[in-house]
Amino acid sequence: MRRAKIFCLGLSILFLSYAAFAKIPTPEEVLGFKVGTDRKVADMHQILDYFAKLDKASERILVKEMGKTTMGNPFIVAFITSEENHKNLEKYRQYQQLLADPRKITDEKAEGIISQGKAVVMINCSIHASEIGACQMSMELAYDLATKNDKQTREILDNVILLLVPMHNPDGTQLVVDWYKRNLGTKYEGSRMPWLYHKYVGHDNNRDWYMFTQVESRLTIRAHNAWHPQVILDMHQTGRTGARIFVPPFVDPYEPNVDPILRQQVAMMGTYIASEMTAEGKAGVIHSNRYDAWTPARAYHHYHGGIRILTEVASIKLATPLTIKFENLAQYVKEPSVKMPMPWKGGRWTLRDIVDYDYSAAKATLTNAAKLRENWLRNFYRIHKKAVSRTKPPFAYLILDKQKDLSTTIKMMNVFQLGGVEIHRARESFMADGHEYPEGTYIVFLAQPYGGFAKALLENQVYPEIREYPGAPLKTPYDVVAHTLPLFMGVEAVQIKDPFMAESVKVGKLSRPKGKILAVDNAFGYAWGHETNDDIVALNRLVKKGYSVFWVSENFPAKGKKYPFGTMIVQNKKGLDEDLKSIVSDLGVRFEGLTAKPDVKAYALNPVRLGLYKSWNASMDEGWTRWVLEQYEFPYKSIHNKEIKKGDLNENFDVIIFPDLRTSAIIEGISEESIPPEYSGGIGETGVKNIKEFIQKGGTLITLNSAADFALKQFSLAIENSVEKADRKTFFVPGSLLKVLIDRNHPVAYGYESEGAVFFRRSPVLAAKQGKSVVTYPSHNPLRSGWVNGEDYFYNKSALVDVTLGKGKIIIIGFPVLYRGQSHSTFRLLFNSIYYGPASLSEI
Repeated sequence: MRRAKIFCLGLSILFLSYAAFAKIPTPEEVLGFKVGTDRKVADMHQILDYFAKLDKASERILVKEMGKTTMGNPFIVAFITSEENHKNLEKYRQYQQLLADPRKITDEKAEGIISQGKAVVMINCSIHASEIGACQMSMELAYDLATKNDKQTREILDNVILLLVPMHNPDGTQLVVDWYKRNLGTKYEGSRMPWLYHKYVGHDNNRDWYMFTQVESRLTIRAHNAWHPQVILDMHQTGRTGARIFVPPFVDPYEPNVDPILRQQVAMMGTYIASEMTAEGKAGVIHSNRYDAWTPARAYHHYHGGIRILTEVASIKLATPLTIKFENLAQYVKEPSVKMPMPWKGGRWTLRDIVDYDYSAAKATLTNAAKLRENWLRNFYRIHKKAVSRTKPPFAYLILDKQKDLSTTIKMMNVFQLGGVEIHRARESFMADGHEYPEGTYIVFLAQPYGGFAKALLENQVYPEIREYPGAPLKTPYDVVAHTLPLFMGVEAVQIKDPFMAESVKVGKLSRPKGKILAVDNAFGYAWGHETNDDIVALNRLVKKGYSVFWVSENFPAKGKKYPFGTMIVQNKKGLDEDLKSIVSDLGVRFEGLTAKPDVKAYALNPVRLGLYKSWNASMDEGWTRWVLEQYEFPYKSIHNKEIKKGDLNENFDVIIFPDLRTSAIIEGISEESIPPEYSGGIGETGVKNIKEFIQKGGTLITLNSAADFALKQFSLAIENSVEKADRKTFFVPGSLLKVLIDRNHPVAYGYESEGAVFFRRSPVLAAKQGKSVVTYPSHNPLRSGWVNGEDYFYNKSALVDVTLGKGKIIIIGFPVLYRGQSHSTFRLLFNSIYYGPASLSEI
């Protein structure tokens, strides 16, 4: 009788459990189709709706909106774990915080936390929105974790807290799906969009993990820093004819500040995923191929105690299946190897396959974290304990509080603080490495939890020479190799080798400095500097308000002070006092009153009608340029092929910028075979003629980086790209920072010192027999950070040239002047070029 009652009770519990789970809708019930169905894909709204339903129906899932995206959509994270763990989420979060800073606990207390804590895993889906499989998979993964009760699922739920980001780029997901549906059933089905899948940065949105320029990056970091996950799985897609999925280990080189424990854990997790997927019969799983771990731009987590696992699944035409013959596969995936023991034999490849491979990789990651929970927590603690116990040099970096551009310096330190780096400030002067430093100096001690993150971004990079054989070309890095923020941002930072004593205090969030007005009675106007990006924002605001503003072209004295060429002057009129007060309230600009009009020639500055060329061959550099122009308050208008072909450009524009685009992309654009006719083609020969006419009539064309080729060849300039025909063995610079010499007397370079640094990536090296070279390379190896092969190609060549053509100008900026929103120190070369183009030189 007792057994019968127990049996009935068990059935009742089972029935109640089933009834509870039955209320949780499947993805198919909400979407109206099975995830992964050919030519069926859920958009942002459907995915958000599904996770909202899971949040309401399941005690295992808590969905939080972290904030709004660039385009104002919800950015959500789903917290998934057992019902019991959900009751104690804050306790487990605090455990993570303590393990991440061993200064706060003893080893004994750490062991207690390790025995009780949970491994934290973060899965980021489809940051590149056209790589759609992972965000679709996220719904199935969440549903299974919400409903299943098998041993593997229970082990995961009991031992792991999952932070699932179902869409790492929600805006892009909607854009991509809308475009796909618009062209479904046409010959353009699955074609590439003619615009970026992030409003500003497109594919570069996962190169933002140390600068945090974009909203989505900051929202992700907010969740990351609150939980400090031990494992981060970043899910991508790749080309169609290679392996079916890549998993780590990564190939050499690793960035040297990544802890060796973490490197081994990356390898361990990657090979575990590979072995589990192969055991499931999934062919074409490869590891140790192509992808390195050098740049922190893709791997914030490696400097914060967690591993960043990258998966790359073979793509299709979004949701349209492909049939790939074996003979059409890349040669390296056709034969078994150590890296890929079970090749894929070719055949039909579908969205369902992508979802299945993503699901298996995610499930294997969670299983490993669950089974090795204590191992992950203990090594996480060990990594941070090593960081806070650091004794090897350097001991610290100093950031002086007397900087040419203090606002940008504060921005750099804000980046460190967002990354969890502690910054101190000296209360009194102190000695370090034999030099005295003043009170107020900022100090970044490297013996702290995220000292490695700070060191990676403060030091100059030395990329290792890796060659397949002696004399072979340098192994191509997966991304750029220099990430030295002081050089990018024009900040003076000093490396201190030996330990020192200093009376200092840890600072909170640093705010940008406020400006100052030195007023005089009956002022003719006010002068201010040209050295900072804030100075340019002030200029934009005053010009917008209709004030008369000038750049002086020569030095002048006033009130016992010598003002240098390039000084900006705004002429007084009613309302100026209030407008200056508004400016100095949020910009670090110093305005000094002038009692008399300076007797000098100056460039009169007017509102610039600025056009930014926007090709339908979507350009990340165009997006970054839009973003920077908006950040620094430059009004502009996007200009498309149709407008350039129409002509009469001087009627609407004073300056036109061509972003970093190849000449073929500008003139020819995309074939009508690949994109709907309204987006096909480029500016054509008619557009080239109209651009030339625009310049000759007084307009200014500014070309950025590789767009220099357009100007050189289309206008037959006496300027050559010295490295155009150089091969990789003789010349190769994989994204590095180089020394340059600057002609400070030229208006484009007003406010600069005579030496600086520029970022070089796929850039021309200009041999100029025409025009004025404003920025040149020295007569010796220009390398500051990164790697250069063929340094002699640079000797005495030009990087920025001002050319006169008819009544107008061509300003050729032969490097990525705004690189990924990071190269603050060279922003003003573009800003100055914009104003200089239409400016006229006369008496004030």
